[in-house]
Amino acid sequence: MKEDIVNFTVKCSMKSRWVPQFLTMLSYMEFLGDVGSSRQVALYADGDGDFRPKFDIDIDFKKVDPVSDEDGDHLYDAG
Repeated sequence: MKEDIVNFTVKCSMKSRWVPQFLTMLSYMEFLGDVGSSRQVALYADGDGDFRPKFDIDIDFKKVDPVSDEDGDHLYDAG
């Protein structure tokens, strides 16, 4: 069964020092999809510090529950 491809845009604002880590994480996610490999990919979201991203998402979506919640560390999986 072939799933539909959905194109959407996420506009993001964050402090410049976090941009390389965030974009590298996205690039690694793309790489894993290209090579067909499964891994957990994470970014430490230091909300008490200065990691306070703002996202503007151009589509409606339903928020889902994580498949795992270990002391606030959430894992999401569509599988």
